Amino acid sequence: MLMDDYTFDEDLDDDSDIKKIKIARKKTIAKAKKYFNEQKEKYRIPLESSRSSISESDAKDLEAYKQYIESSKTYEEELQRKHDWFIKKTNDLFGSEFKGFEFTLDDKKVTYSPGDATELKKAQSDTSTFLKKFLNEDGLIEDAVGYHKALSIAMNPEKFAKFFYEQGKAEATDDVMRKTKNINMSERKAPEVTSKGGMQIKSLGNDSGRGLKIKSKK
Repeated sequence: MLMDDYTFDEDLDDDSDIKKIKIARKKTIAKAKKYFNEQKEKYRIPLESSRSSISESDAKDLEAYKQYIESSKTYEEELQRKHDWFIKKTNDLFGSEFKGFEFTLDDKKVTYSPGDATELKKAQSDTSTFLKKFLNEDGLIEDAVGYHKALSIAMNPEKFAKFFYEQGKAEATDDVMRKTKNINMSERKAPEVTSKGGMQIKSLGNDSGRGLKIKSKK
């Protein structure tokens, strides 16, 4: 309706009047666009900038919320970056060259492979898989002993490997010593003496390994 003021009839109106009307309409449209753009920018301004209209307490809460949103976004981005790096290093470890994990025992390198590389990568790419083994359905720890034992071994793998290695050596040594000291204590019979034709023959047993012995009194 307001734009009706800028209508004209090309057949009845003079060219000069038509030009004036067109110019006036363009100016009005430009003014209207400017006004609406200013309103749009006004409502784009964040609420926290209108500090004069809110209390100091609300302003502090608003600022804290703003920082929380920014830090949450940064934290999520950082978590994603760390996760991507973890997956990359895991893939590098369990590649075609993976033979197992190496331990140092008495200045000797020993390699132990706990299983197939593909299965290990699948099981260990998500650290929550480890925790779930010790939690109940409510997410509460159920097997505290198992959790801390596993974590202790994980934090000191070389220490535990050396302990079991030394334990195995000690048991092997004890077994050898027991076998060495296993002397046959069965009762031995006194040698039998046989007299025949003025000759005495004494049986010395057959465990000497040196055959028959004949000893002359001379």
